[in-house]
Order: sequence, then C-alpha cells, then structure tokens
Amino acid sequence: MAMDRSSREFTMKGRKKHHVLSCCLLIAVLIILGILALVLYILYRPLPPRVLTSPVELGVEDFSLLPPSLTLTASVHVEVVNPSRSPFRYGETVTAVTYHGEPVGTTVVPAGGVGGRTTTWVTPLTEVDGVKVAANPHFAGDALSGTLPFVVMVRLDGKALVLRAFEVSATVEIVCYVQLYVFREDSSSRCVATVRAGPQRKYY
Repeated sequence: MAMDRSSREFTMKGRKKHHVLSCCLLIAVLIILGILALVLYILYRPLPPRVLTSPVELGVEDFSLLPPSLTLTASVHVEVVNPSRSPFRYGETVTAVTYHGEPVGTTVVPAGGVGGRTTTWVTPLTEVDGVKVAANPHFAGDALSGTLPFVVMVRLDGKALVLRAFEVSATVEIVCYVQLYVFREDSSSRCVATVRAGPQRKYY
C-alpha cells in the first residue's frame, strides 16, 4: 500500500512539473511573438503622409466683358511624401472649385497610392466652367479690377496597413486661394494643407 501511494504521489508530481514546464514554454513563446510583433510594428508602423507643395495654375484662353465670356485652363499639382515603410493608398475623391462661394468646377483625384518612404506627384483633373463664372454677379466687377478669386480644394482619403492588423486612416486636405489676373493671363496661389490621422484596430 505504501509503495502504491508513493508511486501515485511521484506520478502526480511528474504531471504537475510537466504542466508547469508547458505553461512556462507557452508564456515564453507568447512573449517572443509579442516582442517580434512590437519590433515589426515599430519598423513598419504607418505614418500620415506629408504635403510639401501644391501649386495651382489657372490660364485664360478666352476673355470678354461684352458679352461676358471666359474660358479657363486649370492645372493642380500636389507633392505627397510618405515617411513610413508602409504604402499609403487612397481612393478617388471629387471636390469643388468655387468662385465667391459658388461651385464653378471640380477637382478629381483618381485612386492611387504612394509607396513606402517615397515621394509622388499627384496630378488631379481640374475643370472650371467659364460660363458659370461669367454668369456670376461678381464677374463684371472682378473683371474690371483685373482679378478673379477662386478657391480650389484637393483631398486625399486613404489609409496605410501594417501587419494585417493595424491601419492608420489619413485625410489630406489642401485649400488653395487662387487669384486669376485676366489681363495678364496669369495667376498666383496660396495653399494651406492639413492632415488628419487616426489609428484604429482592424479585425478579420
């Protein structure tokens, strides 16, 4: 009886020791995986993009006061820098070109992306309806003064994904205040860029 009891106690101690070793091994594996995930996240964590320059050019192809007539060409260029190793991808967006607060055109950014740690020029398609501009009640006064004010807005809505588990969504908004000099057939612009970013957990 004593031998059987000692044998059972030895077996139970062996099982407890085996369970403890298994738990320790599992904890060690989880810690190692956690450290690797943290290192990879630090190396490849997505960061919001930066906008360096965004010149806007408006050109006059046809201009007349009587009858009111205006034909314009528009060109917008946005230089986007992606500082992180994760690519930043964005979808198509459409924003308005306004003249004295009234929409007179559109700026379309086609879907695209910026590779990790690269700089890319984004060229939206901008169209301005000269007929709507000429029909605006402010057109005659602005045309006589030689300066027509426009506001051109460009927006990039995108996200960067890392480790297939975390993503950072970012919206880049560029608002350009453009002065068109109709008699000089030239323009100048002042642009203000803002970036809004917010990390969120993505579940699969």
